[in-house]
Amino acid sequence: MALIFTAPVFGHGTYHEMIEELQQEMAQKGEDHALMTRRAFIHVEHEDWKAALADLERARRLGADDEDLRYLAGRALSLGGLLDEAKKELDTFIQNHPEPGLALVERARVLQKLGEPEKALEDYRAALKAKGRLEPELVVEVAEALAARNQREEALRVLTVGIEVIGAVPQLVLKAMEMEIAAKRFDDALKRVETMQRLMPRPEPWMARRAEVLMLAGREEEASAAWKALRTHIDALPNLERGSHAMSVLARKAALEGREPPQGAVSPPTRIEPLSATSPPIALPPAKP
Repeated sequence: MALIFTAPVFGHGTYHEMIEELQQEMAQKGEDHALMTRRAFIHVEHEDWKAALADLERARRLGADDEDLRYLAGRALSLGGLLDEAKKELDTFIQNHPEPGLALVERARVLQKLGEPEKALEDYRAALKAKGRLEPELVVEVAEALAARNQREEALRVLTVGIEVIGAVPQLVLKAMEMEIAAKRFDDALKRVETMQRLMPRPEPWMARRAEVLMLAGREEEASAAWKALRTHIDALPNLERGSHAMSVLARKAALEGREPPQGAVSPPTRIEPLSATSPPIALPPAKP
């Protein structure tokens, strides 16, 4: 499976800084369609769809090729909720461009909003086969769209290929683990955790994740041993590392979860934070070289 690309980047800084820079450039060079198109792109990224459409119209009047503006027009119209108009712009752009990757992604989003999820999946799949650089956000988006249509195995394949191509990005690994845990594929989730524990500069968050997965799998003795191992590991760290807020939080949780209940007593259930791409492991100070 081939995978994809990023949007073009026209500058760095805040929205207002980029607009101000363009204003200065326009004052020096005069307005032209390239500068106006750049400003429309910045407006779209800032979700100011009305300003974007106004600048795209100015770009057309200044001589821009209408076909080259349709992708941005589709994005702007979609932001404004004008979904049918957005789809028409994107349809035309895709039809006239041999490598319309980003437009396929945008049309998939529009189709989702229009209540056509199967057609959206077709566009997402086509986008994943396009040339260019793959971004973790897109991989997660496609996987979630597939999972929402009960295509969970395909969703996991997309995440697995994304990890192979991009690398073990926590965002992708956590999303794959979330889906594997939902499918009760705990051994697969544990393998991902163990890989991340070896690769990451700080293993402690992943040691905690391993213990959490074992708890979810109902492997209580192994989970308790994993929590105890984490506490022992933290206790052996230098004072400055052990005393950080994040490490203290992990240490308290490890001590609580690894504690053996009195004979005959039943440990109360402990709430476990969901393993998701939006809840990355706790940030810790970098490991010493």
